[in-house]
Amino acid sequence: MNSTATIYQRLTADDLLGFDLVEYQGLPAIFDDAAPEDFNGFHAERMVIVIAAPSSDEAAETFTETGRLIRQDVRIYARRSNDNAPIDAAARRMRALFHNRPGELFVQGGKAVVSTVTGPVSAPDPDPSIIGRRITLRLELQET
Repeated sequence: MNSTATIYQRLTADDLLGFDLVEYQGLPAIFDDAAPEDFNGFHAERMVIVIAAPSSDEAAETFTETGRLIRQDVRIYARRSNDNAPIDAAARRMRALFHNRPGELFVQGGKAVVSTVTGPVSAPDPDPSIIGRRITLRLELQET
């Protein structure tokens, strides 16, 4: 059960969010852990999403079921401007895609039984020309 693949699939399936993203090699700019070295789209008009590696991955097992309890951040970045409304709206959209929607998540080899989200909150970037937002997902995934 790959939580990053589950998150990626949910984000790429959303037409509203996809409209706001930069393209990289013909796909929405959604990266795992970091953008590739040859990517220079952080200064484009549209946004970039980074799915961080899980910050927590614990067993969530019972006598009859095997699962994982995972916490994982998803960050969205854009070029800083006088109007933060677009990135704030995109971060709220990311939250809405996951919060209390475990039945809508595709999990290879399993199913999501819990999906909650905290945030969005600020996701600082060392580059002062970039603004970011972060949500933290809490996913409980069970093997099927």
